[in-house]
Amino acid sequence: MAHRTAGRVNWRTFSPLFWLLAALYLGHRCLAWLALPRPDWLKFYLDDLLCLPLILTVTLFLMRLLYGPTVRFSVYHVGFVAVYVSLAFELLFPLFLPRYTGDWCDVGLYAVGGWVFYRFLNV
Repeated sequence: MAHRTAGRVNWRTFSPLFWLLAALYLGHRCLAWLALPRPDWLKFYLDDLLCLPLILTVTLFLMRLLYGPTVRFSVYHVGFVAVYVSLAFELLFPLFLPRYTGDWCDVGLYAVGGWVFYRFLNV
């Protein structure tokens, strides 16, 4: 059983663009953790822009591990995830959790992040 799963591992899912975006995200999180000054646009919007490309790439890797190396997400899959994340983080969570604030600009950034994933990382 393990030998069949190991044969499905497709490390090419993690392209150089993914690693660049992951390094950018981790660098930004380190700056936030160290409480170093950052511009407001970077502080409030970078994570939202990078969210979907990173999450969807890891999800694609896991789907390829389970179902084979030819799996790709359709535009409907990516659109559904963008709408779902937008509704959850910008509409639902702010209603019940004071830590979250709804911002419609974030919805646009989720859409751009979904497009970046679909166009460049969904190969």
